[in-house]
Amino acid sequence: MKNYKFWTQRLPVEVGRALEAAAINANTSVSRFVLNSIVAALPEGSVLKPLPPSPPRRPLIIPPDDIAAISVFGGHLGRLTGATVQLSKACREGGCLPEHNALETEIRDLRAAKADIVALVGRLRAVEIAAAS
Repeated sequence: MKNYKFWTQRLPVEVGRALEAAAINANTSVSRFVLNSIVAALPEGSVLKPLPPSPPRRPLIIPPDDIAAISVFGGHLGRLTGATVQLSKACREGGCLPEHNALETEIRDLRAAKADIVALVGRLRAVEIAAAS
């Protein structure tokens, strides 16, 4: 084996399940459980060097154009909601109650989507501010 840093092994489903169960019982990840098992099986006196620390995560940078595009999409969704409200009102006044009821359901969904977009833009801006600090 040339590269000792990375090793892949395809396992039967039963063995994978047994490893998962053993890792859960050991209160560790499957990878850590397998590594600990390998270390335990090594000849006496063998020592493994500790793994290097993980590199720091890169800050997430969201291009301002992406945030602006999502905001514009939220504006379009708001206009679509307004138009759907007007259509729903016309259906109700015209006596088309089944269509009115269906449109009212859509309006609730559109308003929920708009709220999700507003929250998303807020989270993206918060990440942008945190990355800039």
